[in-house]
Amino acid sequence: MKAHEFQGMCELAGEGRLTWVEHMESHAAGRVIACGSDMVEVEVAGHHESWDPSCCREMTFGYRVNYDEVRRHPHEFDSHRD
Repeated sequence: MKAHEFQGMCELAGEGRLTWVEHMESHAAGRVIACGSDMVEVEVAGHHESWDPSCCREMTFGYRVNYDEVRRHPHEFDSHRD
């Protein structure tokens, strides 16, 4: 996972949005519950694990979020209502 992907994922999780990741080595999937400076705290099958972001890929609602695309067109992804 790239640094800006990690930051974006942590922002979503920090806002209380459901954010899911998959561990690329074990293929375990879990919900992000917290982010540290270099770790992701994940709830997997009822217990918590800490994963290195370099071993993860984000899976939210069944698709991978493309943060490069979100950065290019932020107004199209704005979920806030004025």
